[in-house]
Amino acid sequence: MTKKGVLKVTVIEAKNLKDEDKIGKSDPYVTLNIGESTQKTTVKGGDLNPTYNEEFLFDIDGQKALKIEVWDKDHLNKDDLIGKNDVKLAHAISKGSEDVWVTMREHTIGRSRGEVHLSLEFTAA
Repeated sequence: MTKKGVLKVTVIEAKNLKDEDKIGKSDPYVTLNIGESTQKTTVKGGDLNPTYNEEFLFDIDGQKALKIEVWDKDHLNKDDLIGKNDVKLAHAISKGSEDVWVTMREHTIGRSRGEVHLSLEFTAA
């Protein structure tokens, strides 16, 4: 049986993000992707421990994971990927909510490039 509903994702904060800039500090933002839907936070200038407290809504129809990426906004070149990871949705869907710190990595495995704090709330349709 496929669960349908709405997932509210709150990007609360990030900490210990890897600095991708050679001059100055990174300007991080977070992208969230489920299925065909991608949304992103505002850019936090020069802050490797930013607070966001931004909410996003996603329609859920059988998707199993939330893809998270943290990017460094670059005003002259293309943005640099700081780190990425996936969050399985099974716990949030079955319990209704989940509070989680997600470790960002450059690849599937590897050293931590920082963490993102999320709150997930699922409401069945």
